[in-house]
Amino acid sequence: MCLTVTHVDALVLARSAFHHSINYRSVVVHGTAYDVTDPEEKRTALDALVDHVVPGRSRDSRPANKKELAATAVLRLDLGEVSAKLRTGGVKDEPEDLALPHWAGLVPLRKGYDAPVPDPDLAAGTGLPGYLARL
Repeated sequence: MCLTVTHVDALVLARSAFHHSINYRSVVVHGTAYDVTDPEEKRTALDALVDHVVPGRSRDSRPANKKELAATAVLRLDLGEVSAKLRTGGVKDEPEDLALPHWAGLVPLRKGYDAPVPDPDLAAGTGLPGYLARL
């Protein structure tokens, strides 16, 4: 199996469209994938995934039932080969383009959360959990 993950950090806008780029971090992993069939191992992996997205959420939601676990595949990937790449820095324009009247620079991208919006059917008196307020 091959798994590739890329995280874009910024748009790099040069004076020439030919030299536009992105700053990024990327990993490519090759290995052997195995189906996780043990229910507890599967639950642990799914809880870790949920908590990676919203720390503390797995303890504050109903665990997957047998039907949901059966409908969800979890794979374990034994690493065989790993390659990482990244691009950082600024614009790399041609020297003759530096005097052109076009804006050039970085547009940093960021990850963030907006304020939580409660479900209209939320039971009365259900407060916002602390782990969400901290986001």
